[in-house]
Amino acid sequence: MKVTVKDIQPEGLAVSFSDGAARPEDLGPQVEAIESAPRAELRLERDGELVFAQGEYTAGLVLICSRCLGPTPLSLAGEVDWTFRPLPQDAPEELRLAGEEMELSFYRDGVIDLAQALRDELGLTLPMAPLCREDCPGLCPRCGRPMTPGEDCCAKDEVDPRWAKLAQLKPK
Repeated sequence: MKVTVKDIQPEGLAVSFSDGAARPEDLGPQVEAIESAPRAELRLERDGELVFAQGEYTAGLVLICSRCLGPTPLSLAGEVDWTFRPLPQDAPEELRLAGEEMELSFYRDGVIDLAQALRDELGLTLPMAPLCREDCPGLCPRCGRPMTPGEDCCAKDEVDPRWAKLAQLKPK
């Protein structure tokens, strides 16, 4: 969803959109699938070249558990408060921002890409290491199969031959 800055009237502009073009790789490496497309309802207001966007978003995603690599459904909902300003004409390829500018987003040629801003917001809210559940035991280090809590796996049955001599020192 792209909005032209000139289209934002003095009284503001209400925008509601669904980003059906978003792909899992657009959101982050931990995203396996998108169950319900990211959706946002925003209120845009303009003050000269600055554009302020406030509203809410939702999305339904399937992440990859960082321990067992299984699917992990996640519903996201939150609020946004964005400030956009035009990208300077002489801006280098990589722009360095001061501390107070870190909350800014930029637009080019008088057009704001709200869908991209929403994708960026979702990428920042995702957990870095998602878990399917808090007590997820992960994968067996020997055979690679998903382990279940309370169940022994093949890794517990065998002693690493490099440590076999130390096992003999253990009192019985």
